[in-house]
Amino acid sequence: MSSGETALLRSMPSMKALLFFNTIAKHLNLVRAAQELHLTQGALSRQLKVLEEHLGVKLFNRGPRGLSFTQEGEILYDYSKRAFDTLRTGLQHVCVVEERETLVLSVARTFAIRVLSSRIGSFVRANPWVDLRIDIHRYFADLASSGADVSIRLGNGEWESDRIQPLSDDTVWAVANPAVAARLADMQGSARTGGALLLRNTERDYWDHWLDSGHPAVALKDADTLRFNDSATMLEAVSAGTGFCLTRASLVRDAIAAGSMVRLWGGEMRDGLRYYALCAPRSGTKSAVDLFMRWLEEEFGAAGRS
Repeated sequence: MSSGETALLRSMPSMKALLFFNTIAKHLNLVRAAQELHLTQGALSRQLKVLEEHLGVKLFNRGPRGLSFTQEGEILYDYSKRAFDTLRTGLQHVCVVEERETLVLSVARTFAIRVLSSRIGSFVRANPWVDLRIDIHRYFADLASSGADVSIRLGNGEWESDRIQPLSDDTVWAVANPAVAARLADMQGSARTGGALLLRNTERDYWDHWLDSGHPAVALKDADTLRFNDSATMLEAVSAGTGFCLTRASLVRDAIAAGSMVRLWGGEMRDGLRYYALCAPRSGTKSAVDLFMRWLEEEFGAAGRS
């Protein structure tokens, strides 16, 4: 062993201390971290103090509303989380897993098609021992009785669940494919839409609000209209050049980045809704659920940016 490696071993905290820190940092709450680790809050607080003394830096600020990171704590958490995730994945690949764990995911249909389908493969490849089963729906069943472990749904976040992760911070945009967008630009201020249809979602029809709020658009009074009760089908029609619509930004960001759709007129509005992932209470102890929720947090961002 080289002198550098010897020095590293002497300066490195124990794996247990880093695991304790990582759990505290995940929750930013000593009570919840202690519950997960099956320790008392006092014991975990003492372990944290020992780690801070070993490193010679303060990792958290203690306040009346709980813990917050110091700069050093936030840096250490970024590295420790990635290190434990990498180690966990490596152990799963080299160890013989006697039993696969099933994870039933209930997903809103449009979110599954437009957002999740292009991303979910990374979770499956990283966690081959998880038997992931996706249940697509349009209407939400009661999570407690549906059989799902995790549900991804659109709403205001007011559900009974111990663990809810926001996945989007949505605004509503007007979109079209590039050819239709070019025609609409030529018709600005005209009652004509260049043959493009005005597409409306009957379940969430924002056009009247959009126009009443003064957002820019072509004059739509005489536009031919096609109505849908399903966003996924409506967005397929947009991609095919049938017309233009209002939709949630999270559902079209990938298409806009790929150049198959464009935003119209630059306006936007909010309806107070976003996509969330929430855990069924009975599934809170499943390791596959914890892995999936942490994957969602990494994939979509802690603040729910998609």
